[in-house]
Amino acid sequence: MSIRAIDVAYNCLLNQRDGMTFKDLWAVVRDQLGYSETIANKKVSQFYTNLSLDGRFASLENNVWNLKAHCKYNDVAVREEDFEESEEDEEDEEIEEEEEETEAAEDEEGEAEY
Repeated sequence: MSIRAIDVAYNCLLNQRDGMTFKDLWAVVRDQLGYSETIANKKVSQFYTNLSLDGRFASLENNVWNLKAHCKYNDVAVREEDFEESEEDEEDEEIEEEEEETEAAEDEEGEAEY
């Protein structure tokens, strides 16, 4: 049975209480799995995706990755105030509200006809 890159990363971080940068973590994974440079370049994006989606890992500041089990709650908790609304988000909300108002008006017109 072959070992998966994500499992190599997990085993590596078990002993790294402070985590590792993505670059360093990928270097360990790449070396342990014996990837050539060509293969490594093809697999790095999928590895990053898998790391991001796997609930055992946490992305911290400065592209440092660690196991959630090693992190304090405040290190990995997402707070609403951490997100800034962009003008684009506000415009999207306005469009959604206008669409809802239009749909409600159309519903009322349809009900009035009966």
